[in-house]
Amino acid sequence: MKPFLGTIFIYFAFLYLYLFDHLTGVAFALLLLLLLVTNIVFIFVSFNLKALRRAFIFSALLTFVLFNYEFSAFGFDNTDSIVTFYQPSEEIVANTGIYILGVGSAVLKDGATITFYNKADLYEDIVANNVIRYRSKNNFILELLGVKKNHLEDMRGSVHHYLKDTNPEINDFLNREDINGSSAGLALVLSSIVHEGKGTNELSIGLTGAINKSGKVKKVSSINGKVQTAARDGHTHVIVPQGNLKEALKAKEDLNLIVEIAGVKSVEEALEIIERWNAE
Repeated sequence: MKPFLGTIFIYFAFLYLYLFDHLTGVAFALLLLLLLVTNIVFIFVSFNLKALRRAFIFSALLTFVLFNYEFSAFGFDNTDSIVTFYQPSEEIVANTGIYILGVGSAVLKDGATITFYNKADLYEDIVANNVIRYRSKNNFILELLGVKKNHLEDMRGSVHHYLKDTNPEINDFLNREDINGSSAGLALVLSSIVHEGKGTNELSIGLTGAINKSGKVKKVSSINGKVQTAARDGHTHVIVPQGNLKEALKAKEDLNLIVEIAGVKSVEEALEIIERWNAE
C-alpha cells in the first residue's frame, strides 16, 4: 500500500501548491504527468516482485485518473480577473411590480481590460486566483460529464416544475441566450403568481434568489451589486435569499442605500412578505 498512499500524498501536495498559487495549471498538469510516468517505470522495475508491482499498477491507474481529471487546469491559467457591473433590473411580466435583479459579469483573460464611461457601473474587479480557476474547471468538467446541471438548465427545470404552467413572457425569458445563472428563479415564479391574481402587489420590488423544484430559496452570488442595482433603479423593497440577508444588509449600511430588505427561505415566505409590505 505504500506506493498507493505515497501517490495520494504527492497528489495532494501538488494540489496544495496549485491552490495556493505556487504552481500554474500547466506545472500542475506536468507534475501529475511526471508522477504517472514514474509509476509506470516502477511497474517494470518491480517486475519480479508481484506484490510491489501490483501496488505500482494501482498507483499508476490512480494517477492516470487524476491526470485526466486535472490536466485541463492549464486552460484556465489565462483567466486574470472577473469584473461585475451594473445591469438594469427587468420586469419580465408587465404590471406585476416584480423586478429581476441581475449583475453583469465578464471574465478577462491575458491582460484584457474593460472600460466603463460611468464609473458607478463597475461593481467589483476580482483578481483571479487558482482557487477561483480550480472551481471553474471543476464546474466545467462536471457539467461536461452530465454529473451537474448548469445553473440555467437548473433554473428552467425548477421554474417549470414549480409553476406547472408558465406564461409566454416567462418562457421567452427562459429561452433567451443572454442569460446565465439561476438567480432569477424566485422572481419568475412570483411574477407568474401575481400575474395570475394569486397574489397582489402595488410596490416596486427587486428580487434575487434561486429556487429548487419545491420552492425552497437558495443562496446566490453578487448580492452587493444586486442591492446597489435595486437602489439605483428606484425599487423601494428588496427580497433576497435568507442565506444572503446578512451580506445584503451590510451592503445597504455601507453604501447608505434607502431600500427595505427581507430575506426568505421559500416562495411562500416571499409571498407573505409581499402581502405584508403592501398592507403596510
